[in-house]
Amino acid sequence: MSDNSVVVNLNQYERSRRPQISAETLAMLHGSRDLLIEGATRALTRQTEAMENALLTMAERSPLLETRNAFYSAQGLLSRQANELLSACKDAYYRAFDKFTSNNEKPPSGELLELTLIGDQDYELTLAVDKATSRLRYNCAEEMVALDARVGHVMSRPDLVENDNPLGPRILCSAFMDGFSSMQLPQSAQVVLLNQFDLVLTTELAHVYQSINQYLAGHGILPDLKIGMKSRSRNTANATNGTSSVNVSASGNHVSSQGETGTEMFSMFEQLAHGNSGQMSGVGSTGSAGSTGLTGLNLLDSLSQLQMGGLRLPDGGRFELPLLEVATIHNVLRSLQQSPVMQSATPLDAVLVDAVAMLFDVVFDDAAIPDHLKAQIARLQIPVLKAAMLDRNFFSQSNHPVRRMLDAIATLSVHLPENEAGHARLELISGIVSRVVDDFEKDVTVFDLAAAELEALGSKLEVALEETADVSLQPEITQIKRLERTEIAPVIVHDFINRALKDQPVAEAAREFLRRDWAHLLTSDYVSEGEQGAHFNSHVETMRELVWSVQPKIDMDARLMLVRILPGLLKRLREGVAEIELPSKLCDRFFANLVILHANAVRPNAQPVPLPEMTPEEIEEIAAAPTSDLPESVVPAQESAVEPEIEDESTQQARGLSKGEWIEFHYDDGTFRWARLGWVGGVKNTYLFSDQDGMNSFSISLPRLAEKFRCGEAVLVERKSITESAFGKLMKLFRNKLGHA
Repeated sequence: MSDNSVVVNLNQYERSRRPQISAETLAMLHGSRDLLIEGATRALTRQTEAMENALLTMAERSPLLETRNAFYSAQGLLSRQANELLSACKDAYYRAFDKFTSNNEKPPSGELLELTLIGDQDYELTLAVDKATSRLRYNCAEEMVALDARVGHVMSRPDLVENDNPLGPRILCSAFMDGFSSMQLPQSAQVVLLNQFDLVLTTELAHVYQSINQYLAGHGILPDLKIGMKSRSRNTANATNGTSSVNVSASGNHVSSQGETGTEMFSMFEQLAHGNSGQMSGVGSTGSAGSTGLTGLNLLDSLSQLQMGGLRLPDGGRFELPLLEVATIHNVLRSLQQSPVMQSATPLDAVLVDAVAMLFDVVFDDAAIPDHLKAQIARLQIPVLKAAMLDRNFFSQSNHPVRRMLDAIATLSVHLPENEAGHARLELISGIVSRVVDDFEKDVTVFDLAAAELEALGSKLEVALEETADVSLQPEITQIKRLERTEIAPVIVHDFINRALKDQPVAEAAREFLRRDWAHLLTSDYVSEGEQGAHFNSHVETMRELVWSVQPKIDMDARLMLVRILPGLLKRLREGVAEIELPSKLCDRFFANLVILHANAVRPNAQPVPLPEMTPEEIEEIAAAPTSDLPESVVPAQESAVEPEIEDESTQQARGLSKGEWIEFHYDDGTFRWARLGWVGGVKNTYLFSDQDGMNSFSISLPRLAEKFRCGEAVLVERKSITESAFGKLMKLFRNKLGHA
């Protein structure tokens, strides 16, 4: 087109009129992007084991081999490469999002540039993305209406099409497929994995979109738009496939999607409140946290003031809860129950306060949580009580943000050694707790963000510890493996030699050389490198060639083959006997005999030449030689006293340990320490542990470890949900109060 042309390219004109994204807007979009992809991958990580189990079940029930293989393939990928898989999906989403924000224009997928034919495979992948997108959008309909409006407002795109929203399910599902593709997964596995991700996110993604809507509204983006902000239960039934979602607690126990435990607990709360209503003057038998009492404030407002410091009373006085320092463990809710604040409480409020106070009693009694972490949990008592009164899901949802935060803090116990690194991590935890105490008013998103930060910290520390331990334990692992190979080397070498000689017509001189001399070389190789070692396998092959070379060669091809291999065989044999420093007399005799054996092997139909006779002195010399020539490093150590192995529950517990599990070892002086299992020897069942930093290590045998389990000197540190455990105990306490069986 000429420079003087008056014709205008409408695409370029439209692009030039489109406003550029400001730094503030881009920061908001990036914040929303991170909330989406982090929330989605966090939900998928929590449900990885559940997805694996579901895939195994589907594979077992599938009548078609091809379908079964697809399920097994996807399950294997989740089992071995879940982190790598999610990381690839996350990177793909970041690329798709950045492409959108850098162009600030409708993706080309929305334009009909030309008609093309697509293959069956591409069609199947596209169909899978369409189905997943439709299902997610259906279950997040209310949230997406609000989010489309807000993103359109931010991008100055009021006509933004739903599938063009960079935060929408379409781009997210497409990014998952791009992530799978980048790992070169089979197409069938991609479709199965997308379907599993979609089933998990069907019940989780709406809550992520709620948090994004709240985040954008908090930054002034259509704050008066109320749709998409209302909280919904995470455990609603799946509207598209008629199944219920299942939450898995940290201890691996399944919790019903309908929250039966929470319903039963609240039923007990109401019964207790009804029974207490006649004993409380000035308040009704029913009501909520919003009722007004003597202080002129409702209970929640009073708690908010106490959270910030103290509460001014109508008579001019002031009430404050006991001060919680960073090293203080005190249940301040017990003090609250005896305070004027409770004058504004309904009977149900009083029961809820008692329930949360009992919850903290149970947590503070848990010996597995160190005191310095209990002190951090203690600072959260008032915010947790407020959250429980605002959102009853706290009692029914194991993955409620408040409970996730408490669980995440407890899980970090094993990562806080008494050193500089441990103190720095504790300071980081303290900062996160302080932020919740300062910022929480009524929006539990504060807990959600804190929980995500603590969970990310825990994952990062786990990965760093595993890497450190793997490096620091390697020299000791190498030494233990060498000792184990030393013990079994004679048996292994004897077996290899027997297999080489079995049913082979080999002269006794060659047999004697292999069993007496060459066995030393193979033993040394096996101890140094193991059965897969290059030297061991090379010397085994030399042994097999030697056995073949001294057998009769009837046809010309076999004789020519012997001529070709003989120089190399003799060279390797001489190098081998030199390596074990075979005495010269024995060496000379062997090679002299070998010349005769090879001549006999190629002698056609003639009487073989006999080997020279040996004098009694020579026989005595040979008989005295062997073991003294074995290198000191491969002479088996004297047999130590074998510890008796008792086959009982403690031994089974020790055998069932896996790499990465933590054991609490107790000592006579009342102290204990945590140790992480880094490796288990396969021959002698030697367990190698490292400390909380992964730098120091110690080993222990299976019988000794089982004995420590048996007498209570070793205790498995169960990485379970402390709130799940506490709520179980809470249920028993309230049943007893009501006289239930």
